Amino acid sequence: MHEAIISPEVWNEVQAINRERTRLSADNAPPKPFLFTGKLVCADCKAPLQGNRETQRRKNGTSKKYVSYFCSRYTASGYGACSRHTIYEMTLTELVLSEIRAHAEALELDEAAMLDRLQAQRTAADAERQESVRQEIGKLRRRVYELEQMTAKLYEDKVCGSISAVSFAVLLEKTEQERRQRTDRLDTLLAEVREYEQSAADIQSWAAVVRKHLHIWELDRETVDELIDRIEVGEKTVVDGKNVRDIKIYYRFVGNI
Repeated sequence: MHEAIISPEVWNEVQAINRERTRLSADNAPPKPFLFTGKLVCADCKAPLQGNRETQRRKNGTSKKYVSYFCSRYTASGYGACSRHTIYEMTLTELVLSEIRAHAEALELDEAAMLDRLQAQRTAADAERQESVRQEIGKLRRRVYELEQMTAKLYEDKVCGSISAVSFAVLLEKTEQERRQRTDRLDTLLAEVREYEQSAADIQSWAAVVRKHLHIWELDRETVDELIDRIEVGEKTVVDGKNVRDIKIYYRFVGNI
């Protein structure tokens, strides 16, 4: 309707400059946090793996950016302390996604069987320890009761004049010291039993989280935090001419399954 303020040529030049500035701004933007930071552990020395951004130059002049992780103890001290344990984020992401989907599909197919298997697995691993703990709890409770009875008897003897005040003080301190020690140990074992009994609820919590990711195809940091406690990364070895490595995923609530 009106004559243009600037010519089409100038307009096109300005738009080209704006596009170039936008591209440079994107390239200079702060890098995103590593996907697995704080979750990766060296299977050999137990040191955390640290992330590293790298750029691969191609023969055709293009470049590709990628993230790798390696043992922080190796970085600090060299081969004398550990080995590199390098693993690419893309490789690890594919592995984690595959395993999450497999667990979600197993729950979808037969949730009861999956949960029973997990409970049986945890029970078998802890059965011997739990039996030992329960036996010790029984002994401790009986001994604490005996000590409480002994304390009451000491007060009776003092009132009746059967023992002197000095003997009463010495015996009372000795009895109370043992009672406190036994009670502290009892509290520790009872807490362990409660933690063990919590396992069934933990398995249900894990199942509820995994079930949401039946159709997951992309992994983000929120999902990693929600599902994973840690991942142990082993070093590459050669078996029958093939590179293999042991990678164990430890999930929140249930550990490695």
